[in-house]
Amino acid sequence: MKAAIKFNIHNVTNGTNTARVWYSLDNRVDGRKCVTIYAKDYDRQLGNVFPSNYKNDTDTQTDYFDKGQVTLFEDHELYAPARARAEANALRNKARMEAKRARAH
Repeated sequence: MKAAIKFNIHNVTNGTNTARVWYSLDNRVDGRKCVTIYAKDYDRQLGNVFPSNYKNDTDTQTDYFDKGQVTLFEDHELYAPARARAEANALRNKARMEAKRARAH
């Protein structure tokens, strides 16, 4: 049985592994809808949560800053919950920025 993955505000978890992440929506040049989940840490926790979708193209000689990512497209079974979380985070961040601007003026 496959462990259920939960998409939280600041992390994703499969119940055993937790990875600190941030989300991005529809960031592809080809315009294909997707949710990209970026690791915040240099460990492989995101790869442990998503073993088949994890990507890290780090070249340790020049690219030491890449922390890894997972991209989910519309045909992926976890796309809908990942997109819902990413959209909720985007709204939350927008509200925070608007409140910050209002305080500044």
